[in-house]
Parts: sequence; structure tokens; C-alpha cells
Amino acid sequence: MTSPFKYLEEVPVLKQHPLSVGIGDTQAAVINHLRRKGAASRAEIAEFCGVTPAAVSMMVRDLIKRGIIIEGARRHGGRGAPHIDLMLQSNVGYALGVHANHYSLTLTLLDFCGKRIGEHRLEGPYKTFYDIQTTIDGVKTSLLASCDVDESLLLGAGIAMPTRFRHGATGLDLAEEVISWAGSDLASSLNAKLGCAVLIENDANAAAMGELALGNAAEHDNFAYLYLSEGIGSGIIIDKELYRGSLGNAGEVGALRSRGLSRPSFEDLADWCNEHVGYIPKGRSCEQWAVYLEDNMTVLNAWLERAGPQTARLAFMIAAVLAPSAIFIGGTLPRLVRERLAQWLDFDWSKPFEGGRVLQPTILIPEIAAADTVAFGAAAMILHNLPNSS
Repeated sequence: MTSPFKYLEEVPVLKQHPLSVGIGDTQAAVINHLRRKGAASRAEIAEFCGVTPAAVSMMVRDLIKRGIIIEGARRHGGRGAPHIDLMLQSNVGYALGVHANHYSLTLTLLDFCGKRIGEHRLEGPYKTFYDIQTTIDGVKTSLLASCDVDESLLLGAGIAMPTRFRHGATGLDLAEEVISWAGSDLASSLNAKLGCAVLIENDANAAAMGELALGNAAEHDNFAYLYLSEGIGSGIIIDKELYRGSLGNAGEVGALRSRGLSRPSFEDLADWCNEHVGYIPKGRSCEQWAVYLEDNMTVLNAWLERAGPQTARLAFMIAAVLAPSAIFIGGTLPRLVRERLAQWLDFDWSKPFEGGRVLQPTILIPEIAAADTVAFGAAAMILHNLPNSS
């Protein structure tokens, strides 16, 4: 299996975390299955993984011995012997997720079961990368302490930001909003500062992976995650794997609607509101913007009349090329805005390309129960790819 981190910046490899030593692909699949389901019997695991019950028993015995899996209650009913539920041990390891952009910084801490046990958000602006890494380090320390988590149990940190990757180079192709963060090797500096394995990821990909790993209640194997933030992007999931393309930047739908044009982005909405109302909230707090937009619904409706068809055309092109079973509408735009935009993705109604027809995908708002789905997704990637996370 190709590592989903193939195109991330090169970082000095820290000593592999003891928890991930000796975990192969099948054991990782078992762990991720239990994380999604909460509990499963040996027979259910054998069916899911396509291996023999004897092989499952051997794998499970090792994972129980290492304290990664615990046995739960016996399930009675049906034929044969009662099944014993297997579950993950929640406190065996933890993952840190970070969503960093110009306007805010959010850190999320997940336990080994994928439960969010802590989250901290700070408002920016963050004009330099020094400010970002210093703040991340300080908040990480206080967040671990407040959750009573020993730093040695931290499996790694996923850092999601608005960036593209340069194939074969250590530098990142940062979005315009954070271009001032540019440096020779951001991952290495974060690695040294945080003292744990660090993975830098594109924000749209992190959000998509969070939905794949711990959301996605209908368990779509193939879906696109349309990410509407200061810019526009998407994450693509094919056969339950993040698809990156040959250069690592698949899903860059923002290139289809450049910044020189009006577009369904937070930046465009803010400019529109400032022009038509005369002021906007400071920063990008969803709570403040939700109140502001409720008070200026006429202005929002006018923007939606322009942004709705643009969103529909982007989603239609995704549907035409990839034919996903679902498209999630995520990003930093307030939920009420994304819900209104999602209505335009009924292609029979919106007719984004008159006469053009595609199989209508299911349109969903992300189901992750977290204030910041990107930070959550960045942490989920550490857990989901445990053998590759250092």
C-alpha cells in the first residue's frame, strides 16, 4: 500500500513510537475497523479483513498483550458460542491535530479510539511562521496537561494548512493568505520544536481524511470533499484511500475558478459583505459570522445567488470526472452558508451546464462532531496511518 504521506515534506525521522513498532497493514486495518465501529467480535474482524479466524486470533492475542486491544462483554444470541466484543484501549496513545491559517489556530487532541478529548482555538492574525510554531508548542503543552496526558503517549502531530506540495522538494507552495510563512523547511522546524513526529498536510485533504476515518456514517468508499475556505479546494477519496495524483495535488478545483474572479469562498463573501453592509466581523469566527449573516440575510441571499451556480458548476465537474457516490460540502464557511450552497448541488434543479447530465451524488454536510473539522482530520490521519506516522 502506498503511503498517503508520499508527497509531504521530508522531515528527520524520529525514533518510531513504540506503539507502532511491529504493526503491519492487516493489524492496522483491524485497529481502524475497531475505531470506526467501537466494538467487533473476532468473527466479524475475520470477515472484514478477509483472513482466517486463526489468523485473527493470533493478531488479536498480540494486540491484547501489548495493551492496544481489550476484551469487552460477551454477546449472547444466535447460534454457536457467544461472541466476545473487542475494543481499543483509549489511553494507549494520543494524536494531536492542528489547523493553522492566517486568521486562527486550532489544536485538537484525540485519544486512541478517536474521541476528541480536548480542543483549543486561538484567534489570529498569524503573520509569521515563528508565531505559529511557538504558539502550537505552548498550546500543545497546556492541552496535554489539561487532559492529563503524558507527552510520551503522543503518537504524532498532524499540521494542516492552506498549501500545495512541490514534488521532490522540501518547500511548500503556500496559499496567498499565508505566503509570509514561507521558509526552507517548515516541517523540520516544527519537528524540532514539538519533539514528536510531524506531518504537514493540505487542509482540504485533512478534512476529507477525518471524514473517511471517523465520520462518513453511510461509509461511502468513494467521495469528494469540497472544501470552501479562504480559497477553494477538495479532497478525493477513492476506494477508501486519499487520492493525490502524480504530483500530490489532486483536487485543486480552485484553479477552475481563480482568485481574480468571484468565487464561493470566505474571502469573496467577506469582500461582498464589506462592500454592501459597510463592515464585517473581525477575523473568521463562525459564531460571530453566523450572527452577522442572520442580521444581514438580504445581503447573504444576494451573494448566494451568485455563489450558488459557481458551486454547482464545480461540483458538477467533480461528479462528471470522478462519479463519487457522495460530495461533502465542508470548509471554514459558516454551516448555514454551506447548507444553503448545498441546495444548489441538486443538478436537476440548478442545471449548472444546461443539457449536461451526470449521476447525481448524495450531497452531505460533514458529520464530524468537532468545532474544527480540519484539526480533527489532521489528528485522525495520525491514528489512521499509525505504522507510517513517524
